[in-house]
Amino acid sequence: MQLDSKKYHKSKQVNPATIVWMLVLLNFVLGLVVLLFPTGEQRFEINGKIPFVHLVNDESSSDFTLQFVSAIDLMYAKEKVVVNLDSVLSDIDLDTTTEEVVIVDTSYKEPQLDRKIQYVKTEKTSLDGFFQALYDVEKGSEKLIRILHYGDSQLEGDRISDYLRNKMQNRFGGYGPGIVLPIDVSRARVSIRQSESRDWEKYAIYSKKRHPQGHYGIGGSSYMFTGKYFVKIGEDTIVKHVYDSLLEKRVWMSKAKLDSNSALDSSKWGIVFIPFDSSKFHLDTIYKPVYEKKESEYSWLSFKCATKSYPRVRTFSHVKMLYSSSDTVNMVVSIDGVQHIKTFQPAPYGTEVTLHKGMVTNEVLLKFTGTSPVLFGLLFDGDKGVAVDNFPMRGSSGTGYSMINQSIYKRQLEKTNVELVIMQYGINVIPNPQKNYNFYKHMFSKELEAIKRAKPGVSILVIGPSDMSRKVVGEYVSYPNVVKVRDAMKQAAYENGCAFWDLYSVMGGENAMVGWVNNSPTLAAKDYTHFNARGAHYIGEMLYNAIMSDYTTWKAQKPVLTP
Repeated sequence: MQLDSKKYHKSKQVNPATIVWMLVLLNFVLGLVVLLFPTGEQRFEINGKIPFVHLVNDESSSDFTLQFVSAIDLMYAKEKVVVNLDSVLSDIDLDTTTEEVVIVDTSYKEPQLDRKIQYVKTEKTSLDGFFQALYDVEKGSEKLIRILHYGDSQLEGDRISDYLRNKMQNRFGGYGPGIVLPIDVSRARVSIRQSESRDWEKYAIYSKKRHPQGHYGIGGSSYMFTGKYFVKIGEDTIVKHVYDSLLEKRVWMSKAKLDSNSALDSSKWGIVFIPFDSSKFHLDTIYKPVYEKKESEYSWLSFKCATKSYPRVRTFSHVKMLYSSSDTVNMVVSIDGVQHIKTFQPAPYGTEVTLHKGMVTNEVLLKFTGTSPVLFGLLFDGDKGVAVDNFPMRGSSGTGYSMINQSIYKRQLEKTNVELVIMQYGINVIPNPQKNYNFYKHMFSKELEAIKRAKPGVSILVIGPSDMSRKVVGEYVSYPNVVKVRDAMKQAAYENGCAFWDLYSVMGGENAMVGWVNNSPTLAAKDYTHFNARGAHYIGEMLYNAIMSDYTTWKAQKPVLTP
């Protein structure tokens, strides 16, 4: 029978009234969803508890969040918080000096109230030990005091620390980048350029790769060479069976399609399991890299003086090494091209040895042979003044310090004359919002206790998380839990007699990161989490002003001792 095409197409025409009723029905359904979930967000747990869903296999639990426009947003226009970045940074003058300061600059910008360092109740003695050490240096002491700047990936590249270091050294004296770890993961450090042979292994308190004997040093990490490395020499082709039916393929099935022979309960909706069919496959060719193991003639570390950083960091007069070893350490130390053969005795509990005294203006090259020591860091300092060390810990939430051997940690903190420890964390805790952060407060508090045990009386300044943004309904807004994480860190700081600096408020508060990213020139990366170099300089300037403000107040209140 021949089909009448005109009659067929006429029968398939959609009535305009039908379209209107479909739109009305769609809006009615969406309205029901909004009424059922008035907050505009519903979290589902994928652990066998999703409504109307049954999982056959036992996979690790996770969850997902369904977001949509809430009833409140539909009925009332929500006023978005917009940060005026000009008002936040208008009174901040960045130090753009490219020459070494000869006349000591004691000026600083008095910070606004929300940019000041905070202390438990009204007591402001948390940093007194550090201020006394600064005062001694300012009055002509020949000693070198040290500031450790610990943190997460916000510190990578030495951006914030480098700016703070320059300001402190211009006022109180000092040279060099301070303690430098053998490997820089970011490969972007501005204060020194470093590289290493391919046979070095890193162990850290904040990574899955832990030292077999649990040896970690002042930077929360340790380093050893293996004398072996692998080189790619080519590729090999491998014929592989590719199966048409997957072992764990899942298909959404309705109740009507689930029969009594199914592995699922036919009274429920769910996901069915498609059995593996070994007879259905085809052959495919894949390429696999081929590596050859090689042995190193020697293992090396290279540190070249920075050419684009601040003047005082480009040179230094002391080169030292922090290490532990159960065997003799054999090495060649090359300073600006001049070689010196060095041999050091075993040091099972960690120690500091001098590799060179005298000005360094180009490169420090270290060559190791024999059994590897456990390296904790190299020190590149001046004779006196202030050293600021940069220790970024990618992915860390500020935990793991209690894992460091107390005798090793204590010895290194005392030997290197650490007077202030800055703890800047939080951004790795924020992306997984929780209702309560008491667990993090307790965890972070234990780490502060561990540092205090290693060096009783050391001053600690905790820096809270910066603002972080995520995309919600098409635009970037602050994570809802930034304040909760900040408050947990503040409580941990107060419980351990530490000072606190609220970076979230300092940079502008809610939705501030959006302003930093969209500023011209931009001050933060497009991940809406990390400051770029220019933005980091603003943070460094405000941190320096906050410290100097309280130091100046402390000096004014310091009792004058009569002879």
